[in-house]
Amino acid sequence: MAITIVKSPPKLIISRQPVAFTLQSNAVATPLRLAAAVTGINGDSMPADSEQMASFELSDYLQGLVVERGKTIDTPAIYMLTPRAITFAFKEWLGTPPVAGAEITTAAFYLLDGRVPKSMSKAFYAANASLLAYLLSSKSCLSWFPAAEYKKVLPEQKEFLNFLQLQVAGPVELNLKVSIYYTDGTTSDFEDFFVTPNIPQYGLVYFPTGYKQLGLDTFVAEFGNGRTVKSYAVNVFDDWNMYGSPVYKYEIDRNYYEHPRTLYIKNSFGLWEILLCTGLSAQENEIKSETAVTDGLTLPDKLNWKITKTDVVKVNTGFKSAAQMQWL
Repeated sequence: MAITIVKSPPKLIISRQPVAFTLQSNAVATPLRLAAAVTGINGDSMPADSEQMASFELSDYLQGLVVERGKTIDTPAIYMLTPRAITFAFKEWLGTPPVAGAEITTAAFYLLDGRVPKSMSKAFYAANASLLAYLLSSKSCLSWFPAAEYKKVLPEQKEFLNFLQLQVAGPVELNLKVSIYYTDGTTSDFEDFFVTPNIPQYGLVYFPTGYKQLGLDTFVAEFGNGRTVKSYAVNVFDDWNMYGSPVYKYEIDRNYYEHPRTLYIKNSFGLWEILLCTGLSAQENEIKSETAVTDGLTLPDKLNWKITKTDVVKVNTGFKSAAQMQWL
């Protein structure tokens, strides 16, 4: 007896979209049930059809398995538990009463806590067989921000990129390349910025990319010869220069804003991104207090024993292009 996996998802799977397997058994027992489970967690079983096959959709069992969340620190880092390596186990149950038959456990799959956004899924899957195929071909970081456009940032603002190393089977060194563009048309390039060694395949690396996080403010103050930075760009590349990510561009916004806000938003990969709001903003504060009357001997005659404060903040993103609205 044996179980064959007829259909399986790509090696990189996302928890909030279908994760489908189709199994076929060569057992001749009747009845025949096939069972599928996330190894060590849970699963389901169902009768095999006339061709001794059964299909399973297991995404419900993947919810909540990714426990490591996105980083916001100021130094590069490797995620230890994201994407999470998991395996799937399949089994036969033969006859009445059911007797365990053949079993099979898959090699590792890698799980991200997310999905392709509904607003872009139709066009995305028309152009790409899977998220894995898209990341292999585009070498994009785990963000939907349009790499062809500049992202406006304040000099003090934090920014992040997360890169999933898929292209090289063995451990590889990943570096960040940084280019500074000045208002006078000159450029400064740094090729080995934030070196991160020994990144395995399916290893996820976090890079801080804010102007101050990169230390560009300190460099320009010391070596800029009075020049003013207009923009800067970063991209991830490996130590053999076999591949590089798209170039992500940031434009320094030096305008004065009375109440700029930076919103931390979890993207569809389960990782943090920043939305800068510099348009008109308003804040409404409401304070309610409840007073108790005392005997006036050991405490004041009246005492505020409970104070409730509510702040309602409205912010405006300012102008965003159509592609940036799609990202948002």
